[in-house]
Amino acid sequence: MELLLAGVIVTAVIFAGSNGFHDAALTIGNAVVGRSINAGWALGLAVVFNFIGALLGEGIASVVANQIVHFEGDPEVILTSLIIAFVAATAWSLFTYYLALPVSSTHCLIGGLLGAGLALGFSVNSSEAINSVILPLVISPILGFVISWGLTALLSKAFASSPPKPLFRGARMVDSVLTSSLSLVHGIQDAQKIAALVMVGMLAVDTNPHTELAVVEISWPVRLIIAAALAIGTGLSGWRVVRTLSVRMAGLDPLKSATADATSTLLMYTAALIMRVPVSLTFILGSAILGTQYAGRRGRPRARFIVPIIGGWLLTIPAAAALAICIGLVVRLLVG
Repeated sequence: MELLLAGVIVTAVIFAGSNGFHDAALTIGNAVVGRSINAGWALGLAVVFNFIGALLGEGIASVVANQIVHFEGDPEVILTSLIIAFVAATAWSLFTYYLALPVSSTHCLIGGLLGAGLALGFSVNSSEAINSVILPLVISPILGFVISWGLTALLSKAFASSPPKPLFRGARMVDSVLTSSLSLVHGIQDAQKIAALVMVGMLAVDTNPHTELAVVEISWPVRLIIAAALAIGTGLSGWRVVRTLSVRMAGLDPLKSATADATSTLLMYTAALIMRVPVSLTFILGSAILGTQYAGRRGRPRARFIVPIIGGWLLTIPAAAALAICIGLVVRLLVG
């Protein structure tokens, strides 16, 4: 039992690191591309604020750990399902990073969790999954596009007669501040659910079998471990996905870059602190970038990059779930 719990902790730490590696550079990508801040300084800020954000809040943790999959029964099966979920989520996240394809680590984990639950016989709350995962998955990028489009159109009219140099200088100053804010909310969003599932594993060891597990709070040692893993992954973060979103997909000037980051910040904090639902920074930011391209001075959206991004957006949950189901079925055959 202790060995399985150690496996949960190790796979959770690896997934948290891959999360930071895959996603965290997105919080600073627009600002770096727009020359609002030096890449080295930006990455240092992302490490610090992802770590701080990972220590804050528990609302999303409750949704992920208590309301989507009902964990009860044999503790060994619960621990095995958590390991499978983390392995499937990490595998899909790293595979898509290799393809330079932006996907949501949140949806990787939720897909892995749903697949592991189905493979090993846990009940899945389909209505909660739709309300807390599928609807935010669909609605948040649409809101990101609409808000960013409207804000870009408004700012373009307001500053139509302003000289570009001072306007872009001010936009760069704003964007340099937004990078820290985005990194903070990325930590809040992404660390909570990982830490909550580690707590499920710890409760499975300490609770009587056949008792449904409910995470009430996350212990500080677990918070610190996951926060450190997320921060380390952020520090090692690659730029492949950033190039896809901030360079190849669209043409951004400093004003549009700041507008996309401001829109993403607004929606991410609303989801994390008010709605308490897991959403994807990747797709909110991507849709916000696209919104800037269709308002004011027309940008340069490139369909050959947009189509694979939308495909990854739609496929991540089912792909991670299918991978978890395959791993779960292999485990069941081996265990007998």
